Amino acid sequence: MAFDDLRSFLQALDDQGQLLKISEEVNAEPDLAAAANATGRIGDGAPALWFDNIRGFNDARVTMNTIGSWQNHAISLGLPPNTPVKKQIDEFIRRWDNFPVTPERRANPAWAENTVDGDDINLFDILPLFRLNDGDGGFYLDKACVVSRDPLDKDNFGKQNVGIYRMEVKGKRKLGLQPVPMHDIALHLHKAEERGEDLPIAITLGNDPIITLMGATPLKYDQSEYEMAGALRESPYPIATAPLTGFDVPWGSEVILEGVIEGRKREIEGPFGEFTGHYSGGRNMTVVRIDKVSYRSKPILNRSTSVCRGPRLTI
Repeated sequence: MAFDDLRSFLQALDDQGQLLKISEEVNAEPDLAAAANATGRIGDGAPALWFDNIRGFNDARVTMNTIGSWQNHAISLGLPPNTPVKKQIDEFIRRWDNFPVTPERRANPAWAENTVDGDDINLFDILPLFRLNDGDGGFYLDKACVVSRDPLDKDNFGKQNVGIYRMEVKGKRKLGLQPVPMHDIALHLHKAEERGEDLPIAITLGNDPIITLMGATPLKYDQSEYEMAGALRESPYPIATAPLTGFDVPWGSEVILEGVIEGRKREIEGPFGEFTGHYSGGRNMTVVRIDKVSYRSKPILNRSTSVCRGPRLTI
């Protein structure tokens, strides 16, 4: 079974007894981090977590650990939850060989229900933001997919990158983004800055499990994450056109943020609690300006379980 959005995947997890719903009132800090830490102690059968009663947030809905256990990973591939790990890996490799599968462009994405532009944007009003670690330098978007294009080859679909990069929310429409030099987005940014330009990007939040996996998977520079996602789900991956940038984004996302990485501008980002049990320090990183937000009504924020407690699954 292929999941077109996060909501259908959460329903499948619930149907299989792999979604733990917590409706009692909780504090965003430290309760969500404590719950995230606890999932890592359960083992291969750890469920996804669902919170819909978070003190201080109206209509906030947060899910965590969606594919952070082998049972959930199996469900994301459309396999029975008790599928052995080796069989999951064998199936993953078999489907990998189906690459590429051309994506399907769809109209009327649910994320187009609401839009906010320019100075009217306030990410603190739209997203339930919280820290997973006491020492984090700010609120982080740690499980979003960032879409960018090669400025010198904008029409090359394969060179359009979909990647996961940590982002610190630094203002109502301002983010800090960490592009590691070896990643495709860093090459895109380098080319844009050499031309004295900003780099347009689209940030997608609340994504289905397969594109989340692909965003964290290294592919060749000209290989499309959407075409690989289609191979893994064994059906064309659904995409839609982002209204401001014109980029290809997941049709089923909860929230789309569009804007630019401002060329040749850097500010301190961090510290950030790493899953390995230490904090990475503050460093000069890129600055993102958000110019348009599109989002589903009552969006679901999907967070990692990257609590600074030692080695563990973090997806």
